[in-house]
Amino acid sequence: MPAELISHYRILGPLGSGGMGVVYRAEDTSLRRTVALKFLPERAACKGGVSDRLRREAQAASALNHPNICTIYEVDQDAGEVFIAMEYVEGRTLAETIRGEGLPVETVLRTGRQLASALAHAHDRGVIHGDFKALNIIVTPGGDAKILDFGLARRNDPAKFDNLMTLETVSSEGTVGPGGTLPYMAPEQIEGAEASPRTDQWSLGIVLYEMATGTRPFQGENQYVLCNSIIRDAPRPFPPQIPSGLATVISRCLQKEPARRYQQVGEASAALEALAPSQVEDIAAHRPARSRMRLATIATTALAILASAGLLAIRGHKLWNHGGSTTVPSPVLLGVLPPVSSGDASQSAFDSGLADTLNSRLGELSTRHALAVIPMNSTLEKHVTTIDAARQQFGVNLVLVLNIQRAANDVRVNYALVDSRSHRQVRSGTITAAAADPFALQDRVFESVAAAMDLQLAPLEKQSAASHGTTQPAAYDFYIQGLGYLQDYVVLEKVENAIILFRRAIERDPVYAAATAGLGEAYWYKYELTHDNQWADAAVDNCEKAAKLGKTLATAHSCLGRVFTARGEYEMAAEQYRRALELEPTSDDAYGGLATAYEQLGRPVDAEKLYKQAIAVSPSYWATYNWLGLFYMRHARYEDAAAMYSQVVSLAPDSFTGYYNLGGVRILEGKYAEAVPLLEQSLSIRSTADAYSNLGTAYFQMRRYAESAANFEEAVKLDPKNYVFWGNLGDAYYWTPGKRSEAAGAYGTAIALGKEKIRLNPRDAQLLSSLAMYYAMRGERKPALDNLDASLHLQPKSPDMLFNAGITYQQLGDTKRALDALEQAVSLGVSPEMLRDTPNFVALRENPRFVRLIQSNQGK
Repeated sequence: MPAELISHYRILGPLGSGGMGVVYRAEDTSLRRTVALKFLPERAACKGGVSDRLRREAQAASALNHPNICTIYEVDQDAGEVFIAMEYVEGRTLAETIRGEGLPVETVLRTGRQLASALAHAHDRGVIHGDFKALNIIVTPGGDAKILDFGLARRNDPAKFDNLMTLETVSSEGTVGPGGTLPYMAPEQIEGAEASPRTDQWSLGIVLYEMATGTRPFQGENQYVLCNSIIRDAPRPFPPQIPSGLATVISRCLQKEPARRYQQVGEASAALEALAPSQVEDIAAHRPARSRMRLATIATTALAILASAGLLAIRGHKLWNHGGSTTVPSPVLLGVLPPVSSGDASQSAFDSGLADTLNSRLGELSTRHALAVIPMNSTLEKHVTTIDAARQQFGVNLVLVLNIQRAANDVRVNYALVDSRSHRQVRSGTITAAAADPFALQDRVFESVAAAMDLQLAPLEKQSAASHGTTQPAAYDFYIQGLGYLQDYVVLEKVENAIILFRRAIERDPVYAAATAGLGEAYWYKYELTHDNQWADAAVDNCEKAAKLGKTLATAHSCLGRVFTARGEYEMAAEQYRRALELEPTSDDAYGGLATAYEQLGRPVDAEKLYKQAIAVSPSYWATYNWLGLFYMRHARYEDAAAMYSQVVSLAPDSFTGYYNLGGVRILEGKYAEAVPLLEQSLSIRSTADAYSNLGTAYFQMRRYAESAANFEEAVKLDPKNYVFWGNLGDAYYWTPGKRSEAAGAYGTAIALGKEKIRLNPRDAQLLSSLAMYYAMRGERKPALDNLDASLHLQPKSPDMLFNAGITYQQLGDTKRALDALEQAVSLGVSPEMLRDTPNFVALRENPRFVRLIQSNQGK
């Protein structure tokens, strides 16, 4: 024991010892409180570098302030003794609490939420634990968890394992290495990587597994076997009593590849929140079937009573709110994540379809409430599956997390509304209904979520919620499953499964218009995947049939509009979208589709009016401003576009989209220096191909061609099927010294990808114009001119088409026609700076027409 008095602390007695030193209980004589003092081992204290590192890490950890983290008061030194003064916590370690037996599920959930919340708090402040394990967690007499040694767990000895091939027996806690305690270490740590937030997440998964089962998921009689198990083996199977939702969260934390775990541990926290069942339902899940049926009947009766009061299920369930405000933001910009499903493929498809229809119903409320909902097709198209991804992609301030479970003949939907920035839960609830009654399940979930967002539904809105398009539960069940499969519309097998299920729904109810529309959409996706015209014809037939069956079904007409647009039949597409809007005036899909059709038909004034109407319908939804911004960009109205994108940034400051589009406008205005930080801001939120491409364009116009090429290379890595990015990369290679020989290959890839797309829509003027440039850059005159003529025939007054025509003609040596096209482009709004800084026009700098063109329009 050190001296009785160290600095202003009086030593009272030893508490324990470990790899990081010896801990004593002590009295702070200045503040009259009991503390814990931790002293470095003697071998480490004599190493100046180690003590300095400890001091830095302890100082960083002392900034943490969380109810589930043991507070560090100070780091000091007295008479050569380096020590840390920290909060004294009474209780037992979590390892002692487990004692080889699994804890009750409600205890695992409660403790797991506390631990995940504490880790998220630390990670947000740049502090990782590095040795997170059951022995470093104290459970207080009140049942709360406290994490010890935060930020102090990095090993004193920086040497890596040098003895893994020995047959040394692994102790109960295992060998301690430079990154943590072996049984809790992530695969990448064993292979030499440093501790990181995602290694803490792996360790959290081990602790959760240990709490739930009483054992660890990876075991071995010696270090070598244990390391191999952690690196290569799947976790040991979960016992049958572990709820599937909890098993899903743990399994996600224990993914071998760090990138496949949650993006942040806060998402694991939110997932655990969504699993919190009410006490009654938890008891019901562990009782015999007769008792469970009785409780389900009681719950249904309670729901009926609450429904008559206009409050429904959310008022009948405990709201789990830990450490965050219960206030729902206003206005709400909501993202619905694809549900966590623990069932087989058909059950997963039903779960996905349920989320899709719930998403659509909530979106219908936007006209009467301060609410905007991201369409589910946008969520799936962008592969958004996490809270952070939803915030970064769409700028949402609230995320709906769903977990769907099945027991006997019941389906239980647990949901949580989560603040997208803090990852704190705002509201949550649980709905249980008979699996044979999908109508009741969907209606209850919809009304419960709406109530949780403090939305008072009007009678008309409730009536709308009760309409399902069929009276046959089996038909509706097949329809919901079909929607779920169709969410993976790029996978042929999933599309074919959707077709089978929609057909089954129609067999049960031959006049089921929604299922018929779904079948038409599925056939179209099959055509896109196979390029077999019979499926395109089948798509049109079924969409037309759906429109006849459901004369008031907007989705049937939108289905036809989507097919006609993809085929370049814009007149027919416009007719269908107009009908869809008459039936559903709040449909973003119909507004955007009709505006696109009008623009392609040379009716820009009508297109602009529609975009503005979409904004008026959903003034809180940033995407409608983004659409109008894109429209203005295409028509060289750059200041108008910049105003729209500034509104996007204002409504969704955490989304990368507004920043890279605003950066794109600044490039077109010739304000490259202003564009770069905007694009870097977008990339700091999330790395996207679009932002890299725009940044590459900014550097290209600044004649920093090597940097431009590097950014375009990143773009094609992230999106290798995008012909524009490959064409841009070809441009960068063409003008980068020593790289021109690589340009032809990049242009060739762009052409191949473009030709594949043009088969689907031969009236895509933008694509035809781009192909003309790529052929011209390769010196292929005839295909360049053929594609250019086709594009200008379709859109003869498009600023973009005319600017591309200038590049194409100049590259082919036709200066007169190049200047003719550029004069028209500038008259329509293309900035003279873009002409001045495009390298294809360097040879025109002494040409009087080119000089007059720039000088006469400078500053416009």
